[in-house]
Amino acid sequence: MDLRKRRSQEKLQLALAHHLQTKTIDEITIGELTKTAGVSRQTFYSNFDSKQSILLNRIQVVFEKALAKSEAFIQNTEIRREEFVELSIKNLLNECERDKVLMRAAFTGQAGIQCLSLLKRLVSKLISERILLLFNHNLKVHQLDIISDFYAGGIIGSVQGWLLDETNNKDIALISREVSRIISHGVDGYLHQLV
Repeated sequence: MDLRKRRSQEKLQLALAHHLQTKTIDEITIGELTKTAGVSRQTFYSNFDSKQSILLNRIQVVFEKALAKSEAFIQNTEIRREEFVELSIKNLLNECERDKVLMRAAFTGQAGIQCLSLLKRLVSKLISERILLLFNHNLKVHQLDIISDFYAGGIIGSVQGWLLDETNNKDIALISREVSRIISHGVDGYLHQLV
């Protein structure tokens, strides 16, 4: 992607985040976004199909950043499974924290279903790619799909609950630790029953 296109996308994402502080995504017009971003309507449509596609693009970027950080220690054999899952969830929540206004909008309203579906696919992919390495077990494809979908749903629910909590009482480290325990022990229990 060229630098000019990336800058235009970032301007539109910042403009959307600005307007989301006082309006819902449905109340914001394309004209308001382009005016705030300082770009033309044509630039908007050459980068995005809709306001919701800005959110989908942002979720993809946030997830890829979190994934890149997790990839850095996936090969470290001194990191236990539970700790790897905890660090991965913490990376995801920290990336969401940086874009909290956009991420909140991504998990609510009309865009919410599309964003949840995208995030579920991304998390399922991460889990299915890594679970065999982390749990060292020979799973059939359908078993892996079920495990991945189940835990992706749980992780997404945890992220959504954290994002939508207006009190800001939910600590990222605590959520990450608790979810990692549930995932690690749950998969261990499931694999133990298979033997």
